[in-house]
Amino acid sequence: MTDILDTIRGHIFFVTYGGGHAAALAPVAQLLRQRDVPVTILGLTTAGGYFNRMGLASLGVKDLVEHVPGYEFAVATGERLVEGRPRHSAVSAEETAAYMGVGYTALEKWVGVEDAERLFVRSDRQAFRPVDFFARLFEIAPPAALVGTNSPRSERAAFEAARDRGIPALCLVDLYAAFEIEWCASEKYADRICVLNDAVRDQFIERGVPPAKVTVTGNPSFDRIGRLDANALRRQYREKLGLDGDDRLLVWISQPEPERHPFSGITGETSLPTDIERKFAAAFAHDNKVHLVFRLHPSEDRGPSVDGARLRYGTVEEPLDDILCAADCVVTCSSTVGLEAAMLGVPVVQITRSIFSADLPLAKMGYARPADTLEEAVDEIRAAFTKPHPPCPEGQFEATKRVADAIVDLVR
Repeated sequence: MTDILDTIRGHIFFVTYGGGHAAALAPVAQLLRQRDVPVTILGLTTAGGYFNRMGLASLGVKDLVEHVPGYEFAVATGERLVEGRPRHSAVSAEETAAYMGVGYTALEKWVGVEDAERLFVRSDRQAFRPVDFFARLFEIAPPAALVGTNSPRSERAAFEAARDRGIPALCLVDLYAAFEIEWCASEKYADRICVLNDAVRDQFIERGVPPAKVTVTGNPSFDRIGRLDANALRRQYREKLGLDGDDRLLVWISQPEPERHPFSGITGETSLPTDIERKFAAAFAHDNKVHLVFRLHPSEDRGPSVDGARLRYGTVEEPLDDILCAADCVVTCSSTVGLEAAMLGVPVVQITRSIFSADLPLAKMGYARPADTLEEAVDEIRAAFTKPHPPCPEGQFEATKRVADAIVDLVR
């Protein structure tokens, strides 16, 4: 037995990607550890850095690959695959090679050498679903339970491997699962599904999931909103930027726009995020009372596309809560940050021309004003600026406790 495998065997095993998925599970992992429940986290791609910043130790694929039979050459395979390709600055070369190598090796075991090469050329890592890797891992180090989200590829593979081995599993659906419900509602997924609200629960029940399996818990990543001293954060951040009382702060929450939607196949405009930034910079260049903060997604490995006297790019180290509380308008295409801003009472504009806009229909659900074009977005922003900043809401959110209780109940 190895020390690494001992940290999985009999523990609650969290497997998740970065972004909103890691943000939803991190508070749950923290609470379980506070309750002395043994928890081990596998942070995939950018999730590792996120958990480290949150003070939560986590494993990477590189820590596991040498212990899983049949994957002895996966790292070498991954190094070959990534040679000459750009690497995300937030993910180490060793982790990138291990992740890519495991995904490709499992793909070969699943469909054969020739089909694996064909699928990888066509879809790159979107073709990965390493069920075999997790099945072999769980055979030698079965956890007490698996916890993950509705994310595809490795999280989906881990759930399917857990169900095949009879390991209890809980899926936290972070938002609406517009496409992910195709596999999350499957009998081969989770024993328990935790969802945002009644509308999402009804959606799963309509797909044939037994009502007893679906629990409305909310999303733990939003719990902090109820604990914020939002007015103090607003004042402090605006002082940091040197904003006067009648200055207006526009916050753009960016996300990558790939060439094609991974599920629907809709073709995207890869330049959309930078087009938006250029449009906003130009639209407010001569308005001395408008300041702009552009916040890139953790998976956007790019630099600023524009500059300006009253424009700055936020960093991953800068607390997002501070920025949202200080904002007078938040713009997004489909980020969960838009939902958080709406919960804080900040006016939100949703640009609906992204291939992901329908995945999180903030405007249709009443959380945002829709804008089909960038010109409409500018008009909606100006309209939001004419209104006084609303009072920040008060109250506690308890999604973290509800999800943690559901996990404990699962393994009793």
